[in-house]
Amino acid sequence: MTLSSLAPLVTAFLLLSSRVAASPVPETRDNAFTNPIGIPVEQTDSLFSGPIPEIVTVSLEDLRESNATEVPAHIPDEVLDNSELDKRYIFGADDRVLWTDNKVYPFSTMGKIQWSSGIYCSGALIGPRHVATAKHCAPLNNPGVSVRFMPGFYDGEVFPGAYVTTIIYLPGYSVNDPDANACDIKEDWAIFILDSRLGDQQGFLGAKVIESSLIANPVLLHLGYPGDLANGQRPYRQDKITIRNRFDCDSTGGLSTDADVAGGMSGGPIWQNDNGKRFQLGVLSATSSTETVFAGGSNWFGAVSRARQDFP
Repeated sequence: MTLSSLAPLVTAFLLLSSRVAASPVPETRDNAFTNPIGIPVEQTDSLFSGPIPEIVTVSLEDLRESNATEVPAHIPDEVLDNSELDKRYIFGADDRVLWTDNKVYPFSTMGKIQWSSGIYCSGALIGPRHVATAKHCAPLNNPGVSVRFMPGFYDGEVFPGAYVTTIIYLPGYSVNDPDANACDIKEDWAIFILDSRLGDQQGFLGAKVIESSLIANPVLLHLGYPGDLANGQRPYRQDKITIRNRFDCDSTGGLSTDADVAGGMSGGPIWQNDNGKRFQLGVLSATSSTETVFAGGSNWFGAVSRARQDFP
């Protein structure tokens, strides 16, 4: 894929508030990304009061200390394992299905990210108190905004949620840059550190860098909270997702796919079932009329590994 093919891409930035309508879709520019779709207007009243997250940047050197290619998942003994039973970007038929099995692994690890200002996204536990999501789902430029992660969210909190105390990201990349490129999408990730170890009860996914055997192989899954279905109040899942090719930032990502998505699903996980072990490969970042792209790759994997080490 060449950089010229990025022109029609738009960031999956429909972080719809359940109370606030999205902004109009801007016209497509020929020389770069369009502006994010549906930039929300924040609410005047706060949904909740929680700690304001500390923002922590990491360097490329921090993320490349290890030669590891995967970190393990965790399935608690008391959690049942499941063997994978406004603007929309749908390729052919809409293959998303309402998912009610949120009490079994791996779906117990996935949930809704809610800002106190009303904006929401999707994410998944990638460690005991670590959540992987998109960087554009983090309030990096919104002082005073607190964030809550709610696993298994379905018409409200089903399990106890937790507040985000720390946000880790790699600076220097932005999908909102007028001249955004493939590497801006690849690095559109953030790791949230929670104030409690939800993963001990809910379980958490492992993480892995993409393997060549997964290219053009329709075996991947994604889950998130779409604004066009149930107004972001219920999770929708899709399976048999195909990674068409690696994005051209480098050989590890981002990931160009045929996933069906809509606003609110930003940050949701793409994962594989590797003989019963669930490994996340990235987070939903951007979409267009022809493809959906997930952030991920070597630096994202390094951040997951480093976050588990630094914030046990």
